Amino acid sequence: MANMENLTKNKLTIEADYKQRSNRKYIFIFGVIVALATSFINIYLGLLSIFVTLVLWASQNGDEALRSGAVGEDNTISLLSRLPDTFTIYNQVDIPNSKSKTGFNEADVIVVGPEAVLVIEVKHNNGAIIGSEAEKEWSVNKVGRGGKPYSKMMRNPISQVKKLVWLLAEDMKKKKSKAWIQGVALFSNDKADVSIYQPTSIPVLRNGDLIRYLQSYKAKSKIANIRQVKQGISELKML
Repeated sequence: MANMENLTKNKLTIEADYKQRSNRKYIFIFGVIVALATSFINIYLGLLSIFVTLVLWASQNGDEALRSGAVGEDNTISLLSRLPDTFTIYNQVDIPNSKSKTGFNEADVIVVGPEAVLVIEVKHNNGAIIGSEAEKEWSVNKVGRGGKPYSKMMRNPISQVKKLVWLLAEDMKKKKSKAWIQGVALFSNDKADVSIYQPTSIPVLRNGDLIRYLQSYKAKSKIANIRQVKQGISELKML
């Protein structure tokens, strides 16, 4: 089993849980006020208000996009746990970026293996996804509940992970660490149908390909000091 000691609770889940609690609190307060007010008019209206409040309270999930992203990342972590103990897994690593508003860019998953460091950008989108490495955004085509097709755009995961690879390489240089860093774009949703126009410099994988790719990957240069590399990434988790 892979080394999972550096994993922390998913930030997306934490944020979604916070939004869920906040939404439920306001619904409860508003519902109680409405129920009390309507009870003076008609007891049945008051009971109806309580029922509606309970339904709305129970329906709150925080944020569907956050929940979906968390599912994708958590499923990926579960999949990566099958790797042998020569692999170390990190989730949601903040890599310094002085040009970012937050001061960092977040890598969904980083895997340190015996051959290389692999940065994985996880996408849990579903639908027909079409794009190329050169495009800023990719199209996501779906069919709505009423059977009507619609489209939306998503950020190009190849561009995202290439940026993360560069940022991590710069951070490692400052720490005088040396390792080959490879980016991976992973589509974790089984309901995603991904079509890429042209060959890409970064592999675009599905769940079924990930473990095999990581175990068979051969870097162009060896990791100079794997303990130092792991320590540097662990420090980023503590920022």
